[in-house]
Amino acid sequence: MIPSLLLLLGCQLAGEVLSQSLHAPVPGPVLGMVLMLVLLVAVPRSATMLRPAASVLLALLSLLLVPAGAGIVAYLGELRADGLALVLTLVGSTTAALLAGAWAFLIVARLTGSRSDG
Repeated sequence: MIPSLLLLLGCQLAGEVLSQSLHAPVPGPVLGMVLMLVLLVAVPRSATMLRPAASVLLALLSLLLVPAGAGIVAYLGELRADGLALVLTLVGSTTAALLAGAWAFLIVARLTGSRSDG
Protein backbone atom coordinates (compact mmCIF):
# COMPACT_ATOMS: atom_id res chain seq x y z
CA MET A 1 0.00 0.00 0.00
CA ILE A 2 2.78 2.46 0.90
CA PRO A 3 4.70 1.98 -2.39
CA SER A 4 1.54 2.53 -4.42
CA LEU A 5 0.71 5.72 -2.51
CA LEU A 6 4.29 6.90 -2.95
CA LEU A 7 4.00 6.30 -6.69
CA LEU A 8 0.74 8.26 -6.90
CA LEU A 9 2.08 11.15 -4.83
CA GLY A 10 5.40 11.07 -6.68
CA CYS A 11 3.66 11.51 -10.02
CA GLN A 12 1.60 14.36 -8.62
CA LEU A 13 4.72 16.00 -7.19
CA ALA A 14 6.58 15.58 -10.48
CA GLY A 15 3.64 17.14 -12.32
CA GLU A 16 3.56 20.04 -9.88
CA VAL A 17 7.31 20.62 -10.26
CA LEU A 18 6.98 20.54 -14.06
CA SER A 19 4.04 22.92 -13.99
CA GLN A 20 5.82 25.41 -11.73
CA SER A 21 9.21 25.23 -13.44
CA LEU A 22 7.84 25.46 -16.98
CA HIS A 23 5.20 28.06 -16.02
CA ALA A 24 2.72 25.81 -17.79
CA PRO A 25 -0.93 26.85 -17.95
CA VAL A 26 -1.81 23.25 -17.01
CA PRO A 27 -2.23 22.41 -13.31
CA GLY A 28 0.38 20.16 -11.73
CA PRO A 29 -2.01 17.31 -10.88
CA VAL A 30 -3.08 17.13 -14.54
CA LEU A 31 0.55 16.82 -15.63
CA GLY A 32 0.98 14.23 -12.90
CA MET A 33 -1.89 12.21 -14.37
CA VAL A 34 -0.24 12.39 -17.79
CA LEU A 35 3.02 11.20 -16.25
CA MET A 36 1.12 8.37 -14.55
CA LEU A 37 -0.44 7.38 -17.89
CA VAL A 38 2.98 7.36 -19.55
CA LEU A 39 4.32 5.25 -16.69
CA LEU A 40 1.43 2.79 -16.93
CA VAL A 41 1.93 2.40 -20.68
CA ALA A 42 5.73 2.21 -20.52
CA VAL A 43 5.94 -0.10 -17.48
CA PRO A 44 2.93 -2.45 -17.42
CA ARG A 45 3.84 -3.93 -14.02
CA SER A 46 3.30 -0.49 -12.45
CA ALA A 47 -0.45 -1.15 -12.77
CA THR A 48 -0.10 -4.08 -10.40
CA MET A 49 1.85 -1.89 -8.01
CA LEU A 50 -0.86 0.81 -8.08
CA ARG A 51 -3.77 -1.56 -7.51
CA PRO A 52 -3.82 -1.44 -3.65
CA ALA A 53 -4.00 2.35 -3.39
CA ALA A 54 -6.33 2.66 -6.36
CA SER A 55 -8.87 0.22 -4.92
CA VAL A 56 -8.88 2.01 -1.54
CA LEU A 57 -9.23 5.44 -3.16
CA LEU A 58 -12.05 4.24 -5.41
CA ALA A 59 -13.85 2.78 -2.40
CA LEU A 60 -13.60 6.17 -0.66
CA LEU A 61 -14.44 8.26 -3.73
CA SER A 62 -17.88 9.21 -2.46
CA LEU A 63 -16.30 10.69 0.69
CA LEU A 64 -13.94 12.74 -1.45
CA LEU A 65 -16.93 14.35 -3.18
CA VAL A 66 -18.66 15.39 0.06
CA PRO A 67 -16.76 18.73 0.34
CA ALA A 68 -18.00 19.77 -3.10
CA GLY A 69 -21.58 19.02 -2.08
CA ALA A 70 -21.10 20.93 1.17
CA GLY A 71 -19.76 23.88 -0.80
CA ILE A 72 -22.86 23.89 -2.98
CA VAL A 73 -25.09 23.84 0.09
CA ALA A 74 -23.06 26.64 1.70
CA TYR A 75 -23.61 28.88 -1.32
CA LEU A 76 -27.21 27.89 -1.98
CA GLY A 77 -28.42 31.49 -1.52
CA GLU A 78 -26.05 32.80 -4.18
CA LEU A 79 -26.99 29.93 -6.47
CA ARG A 80 -30.67 30.78 -6.10
CA ALA A 81 -30.00 34.46 -6.80
CA ASP A 82 -28.04 33.68 -9.97
CA GLY A 83 -29.86 30.47 -10.87
CA LEU A 84 -31.33 31.65 -14.15
CA ALA A 85 -27.99 33.02 -15.34
CA LEU A 86 -26.27 29.76 -14.38
CA VAL A 87 -28.85 27.62 -16.18
CA LEU A 88 -28.69 29.80 -19.30
CA THR A 89 -24.90 29.67 -19.25
CA LEU A 90 -24.87 25.88 -18.89
CA VAL A 91 -27.42 25.37 -21.66
CA GLY A 92 -25.69 27.88 -23.94
CA SER A 93 -22.20 26.48 -23.43
CA THR A 94 -23.41 22.90 -23.88
CA THR A 95 -25.20 23.85 -27.09
CA ALA A 96 -22.12 25.72 -28.34
CA ALA A 97 -19.89 22.73 -27.57
CA LEU A 98 -22.23 20.34 -29.41
CA LEU A 99 -22.42 22.64 -32.43
CA ALA A 100 -18.64 23.11 -32.48
CA GLY A 101 -18.14 19.34 -32.33
CA ALA A 102 -20.59 18.75 -35.18
CA TRP A 103 -18.98 21.53 -37.22
CA ALA A 104 -15.49 20.08 -36.65
CA PHE A 105 -16.77 16.63 -37.65
CA LEU A 106 -18.21 18.00 -40.89
CA ILE A 107 -14.97 19.80 -41.74
CA VAL A 108 -12.88 16.69 -41.08
CA ALA A 109 -15.32 14.57 -43.10
CA ARG A 110 -15.00 16.97 -46.04
CA LEU A 111 -11.21 17.09 -45.79
CA THR A 112 -10.90 13.32 -45.69
CA GLY A 113 -13.45 12.79 -48.46
CA SER A 114 -15.83 10.79 -46.31
CA ARG A 115 -19.47 10.60 -47.32
CA SER A 116 -22.40 9.87 -45.09
CA ASP A 117 -24.68 7.16 -46.43
CA GLY A 118 -27.85 7.72 -44.52
